[in-house]
Amino acid sequence: MQTKNDGKPFVPTRLTLVAMLLASMLMLMGGAAVAPALPLINEAFPGQDFAVSLVITLPSLAVGLLGLVIGSLADKFGKVRTLCVALVLFTAAGVASFFLEDLMVILAMRFLVGVGIAGISAAVTALMAEYYTGVSRVKVLSYQSAAMGLGVLILEYTGGSLAAFSWHEPFLVYLIGIPILLLCIASMREPSREPAREATPAERPAKKANTRLIVICYVAIFVCQTMSFLLPTKMPTFLEDPELPGHLSASVVGLFLGVNGISNAVMALFYRRLADRIRPFMIMGVGFLIMGVGMVIIMTHPAVVTAFFTMVLAGLGIGMICPAVTNVLAGEATGSTSGKIMGGYSTFLNFGQFSISLVSVPLLAAVNDSIPDLFGVMGSLAVVVAVLFILYCAKDRRFSSAGPAA
Repeated sequence: MQTKNDGKPFVPTRLTLVAMLLASMLMLMGGAAVAPALPLINEAFPGQDFAVSLVITLPSLAVGLLGLVIGSLADKFGKVRTLCVALVLFTAAGVASFFLEDLMVILAMRFLVGVGIAGISAAVTALMAEYYTGVSRVKVLSYQSAAMGLGVLILEYTGGSLAAFSWHEPFLVYLIGIPILLLCIASMREPSREPAREATPAERPAKKANTRLIVICYVAIFVCQTMSFLLPTKMPTFLEDPELPGHLSASVVGLFLGVNGISNAVMALFYRRLADRIRPFMIMGVGFLIMGVGMVIIMTHPAVVTAFFTMVLAGLGIGMICPAVTNVLAGEATGSTSGKIMGGYSTFLNFGQFSISLVSVPLLAAVNDSIPDLFGVMGSLAVVVAVLFILYCAKDRRFSSAGPAA
């Protein structure tokens, strides 16, 4: 049970849920909002391709390095407090790059954006795990995955539209943090920290987390994000290539990338129905299979049309994997560990996003700078991961039989 500052029970309202879902939209916003402007940033800083790529991926590195630490701090000092401080940092550091011309200073601000996202990700997911239980929690966490997908659509389209003016304007998207901060302050309270809360009917008894399940979930979200982050980092370059028939402008690319967010959100909203019939680890396996097939398609026939199907199928796969992972982790969390566990989730999610800037360079060189072939290689890897998950579930019935989600 949650309590207000006056000691009376606090029940999360619809406004509380809206605030958490809006904050969840920001969890993948480290690079998404400015990804459509990446070609323009490359032009502004010629000969610094690696440093420019860090504009997109450095926030993910910051979350990867600090997510677990910030999650532990949230357990100690309070999830709502952590969320509010993180929103302030996210907004201030994000907008700062609009006024900057020095690439190194911009990268410093991008790292601070990641620190803010680390606090937002760990705190908001931990709050969902504590505010809700059972079927309600499964539903809310699927809403969160849908919100993350819609956030990709809205923010990438907005960033792409602003990129039509110059590479500076997309950084103004980070102003969205201000109204979300005010909404969080108005509608949220810290979960109770009294030991007695674990004995109430609304709470499950204290238990030791299953480290094996947690590690598998961390690996799953790492691999998922490594593959999915190819979309905002490499797809704009592919779609804006003048040699590609029907190539697109920067503003249209932002909308095009948002297709991934739509399919992600749609699948996430259906997750609860899947969870009634299939265990989360089997859902993850199918999600990786769909994602892999989508990426291989663009290798077989590089074109705008096939790129569209790649975006749709990859989004559907992500919409299955992310809520499955968060529901398993939420089932292992308690009031005193939710911040740490969800901080670990944020860490591996964002390390996955950052890792693509490291692995894509040698892979791209190995396929003669062919972006479609790069997608094909990563898609084939996703299929292999899918097979491993499905075989694992078939071997261990705990992870494959139908029943309520974790």
